[in-house]
Amino acid sequence: MTLRKVNSILELVGNTPLIRINRLNPVSGVELLAKLESANPGGSVKDRIALRMIEDAEAAGELKPGKIVLEASSGNTAIGLAMVCAVKGYRLLVTMSESASEERRRILRAYGADILLTPGHLSTDGAIEEAYRLAREEPDKYFLVDQFNNESNWRTHYDGTGREIWEATEGRLDVVVITMGTTGTLMGVTRVLRQLAPRVRVVGVEPFKGHKIQGLKNMKESYAPGIFEPAELPAIVHVDDDSAYDMAKRLAKEEGIFVGMSGGAAMKIAVDEAAALGKGTVVALLPDGGERYLSTSLFVSETVRVPPTFYNTLTGKLDRLEPVNPGKVGIYSCGPSLDGPLDLGFCRRVVFSDLLRRYLESRGYEVKHAMNLGDIDDRTVNECLKAKQELKRFTKRWESAFLEDLATLRVLRAHHYPRASEHVADMIEVTRSLLEKGLAYEKLRSVYFKIAGCQGYGKLSGIEPDRMRAEESTTYDYYEKNHPQDFALFKRATLAELKAGICWRTPWGSARPGWHIECASMAVRYLGQPFDIHTASTDLTFPHGDNEIAIACGLRDKPLARIWMHSEVIMAEGRKVSRTAGNDLTLRDLIQQGFDGPTVRYWLLAHHYRSVLKFSREELERARQNVKRLNAFVSRLTHFKDGPQNIDLDQALYETRTACRAAMDHDLNAPMALGRLFAFIRQTHGLLNKGQLSHDQAQQILEFMRQVNAILAVIDFPCEDGDPQVQQLLEERRAARRNRDFARADALRDRLRSLGVQIADNAAGK
Repeated sequence: MTLRKVNSILELVGNTPLIRINRLNPVSGVELLAKLESANPGGSVKDRIALRMIEDAEAAGELKPGKIVLEASSGNTAIGLAMVCAVKGYRLLVTMSESASEERRRILRAYGADILLTPGHLSTDGAIEEAYRLAREEPDKYFLVDQFNNESNWRTHYDGTGREIWEATEGRLDVVVITMGTTGTLMGVTRVLRQLAPRVRVVGVEPFKGHKIQGLKNMKESYAPGIFEPAELPAIVHVDDDSAYDMAKRLAKEEGIFVGMSGGAAMKIAVDEAAALGKGTVVALLPDGGERYLSTSLFVSETVRVPPTFYNTLTGKLDRLEPVNPGKVGIYSCGPSLDGPLDLGFCRRVVFSDLLRRYLESRGYEVKHAMNLGDIDDRTVNECLKAKQELKRFTKRWESAFLEDLATLRVLRAHHYPRASEHVADMIEVTRSLLEKGLAYEKLRSVYFKIAGCQGYGKLSGIEPDRMRAEESTTYDYYEKNHPQDFALFKRATLAELKAGICWRTPWGSARPGWHIECASMAVRYLGQPFDIHTASTDLTFPHGDNEIAIACGLRDKPLARIWMHSEVIMAEGRKVSRTAGNDLTLRDLIQQGFDGPTVRYWLLAHHYRSVLKFSREELERARQNVKRLNAFVSRLTHFKDGPQNIDLDQALYETRTACRAAMDHDLNAPMALGRLFAFIRQTHGLLNKGQLSHDQAQQILEFMRQVNAILAVIDFPCEDGDPQVQQLLEERRAARRNRDFARADALRDRLRSLGVQIADNAAGK
């Protein structure tokens, strides 16, 4: 191997390598190649134009010693110019958006460049305006490079980049993919390849309006460069932010190629082009390296680029989700008492937790969800004794009813449904530990938690301990405690409980655990401490939530959960809807009145979870009509005949997806997301009425609606025989039922329902 010796680093600009893409290549018959522009000495494709524009200006007499080189840039051109100016001895002033990454600013300062930051909301356009103003006002002081209108920009790619690709592939070339910023690379490569081989398709990659891909421009929302001639381009395709970011990460993990977000955008479209081509050669130009984006959202999280924020009852503000284990979220939800059918208050609570889980999974998180089953709490035990039934038989009946109601509401089953009765040993150990630490005491064969020993008690509810009322109790129970605000960890069994066998042998006698220790111990048992999100309803903040926190903090001096989320109550006739409040209205009551599960679910979702919901049959009727509108829209798309391609659909779909995500990222604002969704549906109906939509675009919208329904779970999609995903899931479920693996069958049923596929089993298991 012969090593080169050069006179200056500028001689190393250009002649970058082509690298074969292997694991990301979807088609064996296509050679997929990446032109690695980070191999330039300044780290990007912009080194090429920086050198050419400076040398051409020197040759033309426009740039002379003493003049300050001035340019507006989002970063890479500025870095290239800084390198060239450092070698040639020129001063450089860069106008740059304050949204540019910190890495780029530091690199510029290291080269000795001066930086003038412009408002971030104006993007690169603000930097351009400021550079033009300075050049106008002091023309003798500055040489304005003006890459956007400089003919040397595209000519360097005509003479260099394009010919390098042609020669490296030995003319065996079908598609070249180039992202759009100043468009010099795209125009220069297009023009030279049009002369060398007109059959080669050069694809320009443009981001959508409102994008967050640094270095790229949407030509409709930015100043279009003067060198940009769209009529000369064979094709322009759009790329969304997530696809670009995801591909950049995959290039690093699967090909060992560390690039920025624009490189991810180019490779995403190149992979699509390779899949469509089937046979031939595709080249993607990767403009720069990933080290310039380490402080941006591109590499902040392994899984989710910009995490959602949720209202945290514990802190009283919106908090960003920062999982204990990156990419994984543990959720604990206060579950039902197994003493009767679900009232609407609990329905709202469980649909809210289901919405949270579904949305987090749609954002790429791996969710572990646990919900307790209260089979030995006061309510359940008292109802069981009234019914004069054996406890296990009594609670099994209502557990089955609970799971049936979840299916009606299309709620995904939690990963764990721990029964309190099966975890009493854990609760005994927790109580032992609290006693040893002096945070609990035994009195008359019951054990109580000592509120006075818990600093910060009441932070969740905002209720100060000295202003608390004692839990409702008999006068006798009141005096069993050392202090009326203390709460029971284990309660001495009553005679009725002893007779029915609803008690456990403990170190303190025959007793039954209290409700608060049940939730605290099982949450820690299944999710660890701390875990990420605890969900309940607002009426459970005190005393239940405060007591859970007290137990957990006393146990390990760590928070129980990082974020506490609470849904509001449902009101009817001025009273809270719940069995305990004596205002019982159940899901089954509504079903008997003619409303179905999707209607009730939609009604619950259409109101923000933190707003009090007033029961109204008129609102339920409105929800029913909205579900019908969603189903009719999906049906119309499914049966739509082919029409012409609509050039604005991709942007409309991108804006809708982005707006819906922004709403959901901001404290699960489902009502706002639904409003944006229906606006898009109205817009699409207009296109369908005019026949201004292609079949492929209709399928694209259907796929978007499937993604939406994976979160909403209210739409019934027509079950198409040709849908391979549905058919595979159906076959797996049939096999699970034949093998009597009912847990697996139920999980697959939930998955199918989330896709809008309804199932009715018969006795034969079909």
